[in-house]
Amino acid sequence: MAQRVGAGDGPLNTPAWLRWMWVVPAVFLVALLGVPITTVLQRSFDVGNSFEIAPQLSIAFSAAGQALLSTFLAVCIGLPIAGVLSTYSFKGRALTQAIITVPFVLPTVVIALAFRELLGSILVPGLLLVVIAHTYINLAVIVRIVGATWQQLDPRTVIVARSLGASPFRAFMTVTFPQLRASLASAASVVFIFCFTSLGVVLVLGDSSTRTLESQILRETSLLLDFPTAAITAILQLAMVSFVLLLGARASLKRTAKGAILRFSSLSPWASPSQRRYVLFIATTACLIVLIPLLSLAYGSLHSSQGWTLEWWSSLTSVDSGTTRLGSPLGAIATSFKYALITGVIAGTVGACAAVGVLTHRLGRAVALIALAPLGVSAATLGLGLMLAFGRPPLDLRGSDLLLPIAHSIVAVPLVIAVVLPTLLTTDRRFAIAASSLGASLTRAFLTAYGPILRIVMIAAAGLAACVSLGEFGAASFLTRSGAPTVPVQIIRLLQRPGEQSFGVACALAMVLVLGTIALVAAIDALGNRKRTR
Repeated sequence: MAQRVGAGDGPLNTPAWLRWMWVVPAVFLVALLGVPITTVLQRSFDVGNSFEIAPQLSIAFSAAGQALLSTFLAVCIGLPIAGVLSTYSFKGRALTQAIITVPFVLPTVVIALAFRELLGSILVPGLLLVVIAHTYINLAVIVRIVGATWQQLDPRTVIVARSLGASPFRAFMTVTFPQLRASLASAASVVFIFCFTSLGVVLVLGDSSTRTLESQILRETSLLLDFPTAAITAILQLAMVSFVLLLGARASLKRTAKGAILRFSSLSPWASPSQRRYVLFIATTACLIVLIPLLSLAYGSLHSSQGWTLEWWSSLTSVDSGTTRLGSPLGAIATSFKYALITGVIAGTVGACAAVGVLTHRLGRAVALIALAPLGVSAATLGLGLMLAFGRPPLDLRGSDLLLPIAHSIVAVPLVIAVVLPTLLTTDRRFAIAASSLGASLTRAFLTAYGPILRIVMIAAAGLAACVSLGEFGAASFLTRSGAPTVPVQIIRLLQRPGEQSFGVACALAMVLVLGTIALVAAIDALGNRKRTR
């Protein structure tokens, strides 16, 4: 049997086995996302009559206030950067854009540690440090999402406004900003969710006044062993996150419905010395904002009270020197990269099957849409659900190396689909038609057309999933085994111990994550360039 796929230059026959590709992500999502979330819902009904919702609501409102402040600052700082990068052409623009993206792909625990090293002697842990770190991490979201729309705006509308006597600020507020409002609202909703569900930053830089529901779930689970209350908290967070996601989706639909004055405009060089100074100031400031905390982290890994030293790096191989005695930092590095490899294989395979399913079966599109659901589920909720569902008989996975990579894969699958699916949809299917007309089997014809490009994007997507695994902390805080922590978990444990050595080793471990993540991102970019040259 074979199935004809969509239109194009001609119908494409696909082999029967490809029709069932959608089953792989469907089973994966039902068994490993649906079952844990259902388990959390069931446990939420086990709470006793003495349960009070007021403490959870208080934490939720406090976290929402912190998230609103962080989002406001990210918008205020990110908007000028987005304007410069999406409007002007200048030397070093590509490098500036890449540097701006770095904080978003780095583990939040690493960023938090960088700000603790940079500002810890000036500011005490609390709201201000948390807001600064959240703003730093999410600048890339504003720059990328808003900049994508800004670059498509017709610049002639601004030129007309300026020719009629409007100042640059007035022209922006009356012409440009209304066309950016929808994309800005969409980006702001994403930033709000990231800040509202923050865990690593709050644990490293926060105090009792900056708790989030995510940190409360961790506390109720690991310290109080109150799983029903943790389930209730997880449901509350899920409801609030879903509400914000719906608001963001509504903003995106409004943008699509009303539209903006778009013409895919090209970048323009500056036209005056004042524009040149403005562009250089914004670009330089943006790079410094990103690089200074990372340089302070590198400084912390190479410096002690006695001066420059390599002791913290040499301590990475020791179990006792500045560690938690539950495993050496080098062992944590090996564990993290092992989990990252497993995550890359699982998420790459499941995500690619979902993308191929869109091409080959009418149910594939529905499954691909459902696969985006993990974007609305916090890591702590997911970790709690997996622990409740698969942390006890009849299926106890706590002693295996699969439970944590499964959690990381669930988080990464939407990103894999976002990388693989657009490439498959834009691949010229005439190659398959030509191969089939020359006598190739249906399988051979499909692999001829889609095989080479699918192999490249799958590797790139798997690398992206591995990046997610390396830095993920929320689910890892629930699911990591005590004797085999991941690097983010080990960093938190080190920071909970007093002493200069523990802090120095934590900085060295964080630098390993920085270098490993940047290397993976560079490899993904290289594969992307290779794909474009094919």
